[in-house]
Amino acid sequence: MLQPSKRFELIFLSALPAIITTMLAIFFLAAKHISGLNHFMPILPIIPVFYWGMTHAREMPYWFVFALGIVLDSIMGTPLGLSSLLYIFFLILLHAQRKYIHKEGFMIKWGYFAALLAVLSSMNWIALTIFNSRSETLFPGFMQWFFTVCCYPFMHKGFDSLYEYIASRRWHILHGV
Repeated sequence: MLQPSKRFELIFLSALPAIITTMLAIFFLAAKHISGLNHFMPILPIIPVFYWGMTHAREMPYWFVFALGIVLDSIMGTPLGLSSLLYIFFLILLHAQRKYIHKEGFMIKWGYFAALLAVLSSMNWIALTIFNSRSETLFPGFMQWFFTVCCYPFMHKGFDSLYEYIASRRWHILHGV
């Protein structure tokens, strides 16, 4: 039987990826109020969704990604449910290929992230073009994709360290060390 403090720590460790994703979403949304930055701001919430969905699928549940998308759509003014649909589709594609890329090296993961994000960005562009009944420009979407892909290596390194810490703490808690 675990002590309440140990149980609380396990719950906190399980919630940490969602907390980090939420903080990155807040930072992503806060930058929208700076003139012109919204076209080039990296899509920061998608990076932890990819990392935790690939590394430890249970740390990034579908209901959380759905709620995150609804919040993003509500604040950004995009069609309600579009981000949720795209993020869930992103996670489904990731989980379908997870067994092939889970043990691969960093470059393969980074390339897969770039490819999945390109698919997600293309689907977003198509949906917004249809919704607005006019052709949206491709340059801002491309720049956002580019900056997000460039941010991935730094965040991946940080998430690797955090993942090792979480795994170590869980093992120590569950084995009574």
